[in-house]
Amino acid sequence: MSACWPLSMSCTQKAVLISLSDNANDEGVCWPSVAKIAVRTCLSERAVQGAIKWLCKAGILTVTERMGRSTVYTITPESYAPPQDMRPAPDAPIPPQLTTDTPAAAAPRTVREPSLEPKKSPSASATHDPVEAVPHEKIRELYNSILGGKLPRCMGLTDNHRKHIRACSNLKLDGGFPVREKGLEFWEGLFNDVLDCPFLLGTNNRAWAADFEFLTTATKIQRFMEGKYDAR
Repeated sequence: MSACWPLSMSCTQKAVLISLSDNANDEGVCWPSVAKIAVRTCLSERAVQGAIKWLCKAGILTVTERMGRSTVYTITPESYAPPQDMRPAPDAPIPPQLTTDTPAAAAPRTVREPSLEPKKSPSASATHDPVEAVPHEKIRELYNSILGGKLPRCMGLTDNHRKHIRACSNLKLDGGFPVREKGLEFWEGLFNDVLDCPFLLGTNNRAWAADFEFLTTATKIQRFMEGKYDAR
């Protein structure tokens, strides 16, 4: 806390930082929930999440997500580098305008009109399809490499698989970060955490086990993150 007090930032960001440092051990590590930080600082959870994002950007805070468990925060006051506000440069003076006529001003037009319609260039939506930005195939490969020996392998992606994976992009993790910001790191952590869940691996009264479609469905992932499958 003594290293964090002198740092310059907004009141909201300072309140969240001091709350975290008060919970931290000698290594600067703590794992309070966003709700607990909100209660201690008298801020809304949304404001706490915004402050955490700013602190991460400033380099003073590192966030480590843990599936089904609380988020781990690591405070490093020595790395503090607040983002710099970029201000626009002052307007440049207007260049002098030419007032004399050029010799070609009275020349006849020699522009040749095209005889064929120009080909249309691909639209931005065609070249930057958000659907293709989702690494469906790499997620399937991660699942097979981590869980292929425990659960049924996924031999190919269906339209239903792709729809489920896209729907997970906006799933909020602990700390307010959406899945799309974590990318493949989220899926690798998810599949590794499933290895520690006997129920999903088939150790249950029904002898049922999860599969690729189950583990890429947003509602099922949310329940797993909340620990709903731990004690079954």
